[in-house]
Amino acid sequence: MTDHHHDHTSGDLRDLLPDAEPTLTAAPAGLVRWVAGNAARLAPLGPGADPDSPLDDLEPLRDLVGDARVVALGESSHQIREFGLQRHRVLRFLAGEPGFTAHAMEYGAAEGRAVDAWVQGGSGDLDGLLAPGGTASGVHRLGLPAEVRETLRWQRRHNAGAARPMRFLGCDIPMAGGSLAPVLDPVAAYLTDVDPGALRYLDAAREIAGPVAGGTVMVPAYARLGLAAAEQDRLTTALSRLLGRFTDLREVYTDRSGRAAYDTALSDVRAAVTTDRAQRAMAEALAGAPDAAGFAARERYLADTLLEFLDRSGPGTRVVLVGHNAHIQRSAGPLGVPPMGNLLARALGADYVPVALTGNGGETVENVPDPDHPAGMRWGRAAVPDTVPDSVEALFADVRDRPALVDARALRAYARRRGLPEPVRTRLDTAFLEVPALEAFDGILCVPDTTLSADLPE
Repeated sequence: MTDHHHDHTSGDLRDLLPDAEPTLTAAPAGLVRWVAGNAARLAPLGPGADPDSPLDDLEPLRDLVGDARVVALGESSHQIREFGLQRHRVLRFLAGEPGFTAHAMEYGAAEGRAVDAWVQGGSGDLDGLLAPGGTASGVHRLGLPAEVRETLRWQRRHNAGAARPMRFLGCDIPMAGGSLAPVLDPVAAYLTDVDPGALRYLDAAREIAGPVAGGTVMVPAYARLGLAAAEQDRLTTALSRLLGRFTDLREVYTDRSGRAAYDTALSDVRAAVTTDRAQRAMAEALAGAPDAAGFAARERYLADTLLEFLDRSGPGTRVVLVGHNAHIQRSAGPLGVPPMGNLLARALGADYVPVALTGNGGETVENVPDPDHPAGMRWGRAAVPDTVPDSVEALFADVRDRPALVDARALRAYARRRGLPEPVRTRLDTAFLEVPALEAFDGILCVPDTTLSADLPE
């Protein structure tokens, strides 16, 4: 739910959430003291910080992670330099002796296949592969930040000498819901060989979805406000019939293409169906008639893509998963919409360990919906708001000199033994989202004085 953290006039999902006043007048002093006394101080990430520096400071992560198969690393805002640098260091650490073998990301599953080939030594230019910000393809989108691209370059160097190369996995719908093209194009190529008769459904979907596509979900969401309901239903019907054909003829398709190619194409068709639902949900929210359940489709696809990867991977597969805190949280999520992390925790139990990244001080991102902007929203810089007393960030008041990691499970146990109130919200860009943070996450990593990625458009 991270492509729609906007102001409260936008009609997005947050408009459905009550504006709650802080439940405390001050952060519990006992918990502030516990954090100051028990937090692991990590290497500074200020100007000139080297993401390839020694990793001894990350040793406390070893106990936190344990034997988990999936460790999720979050962020309270996208496009933050320090979060990217910190995750780079954690990925390096977990790829070492802990032996993690895959790097998954809130990034299109279809687009991620080319990235996986590249980090395993494939040809090509990474920046071109990722289609960073710009309009060269006629679609305005925000590319992966410089820090993330540097992590992928490290992963390629690591794989060149690794006994077991680290895979890359995109888990998300295409361009986070902006366009169906990244999934419909490879499906068209598949059907041309396997079942040309099904191309009519795909062509119908392209005809409707193509003209409203953009680099974020906001572009088609705004465009759908002017698209007749019958046209939207025609798109949904075409995709539904395409998915039905894939499932009804599974044995025929697998006989013709092999199982792996079929599974990939089926995942792409499911991504197209999910993207249609995500675009509808956002359009309904913008129209002032939001249905929170509509936002569940993307979370389901994120979780299922990762779980299917684990199912088809060999024993010993361990995944570092990168996504927004709102996606990776274990708790149920607002308004009964289970986020990816909740679905993963239900499936994996203790094999899923989510670690939130957040910050105090510095600057963050402000996303403002704008139908006149080519991306459907404007990205802006904003000061990180002061903490509110009942936020998890308020507990880091006495740890301001460097990044600090706490074991949320130990902090929760301490709070309950002492009868102290637990934090009930955490940062989301310039706001605070109600989240039972010490249940939602196993670790909290708080970074002082965040700055924006150099890639953020002015």
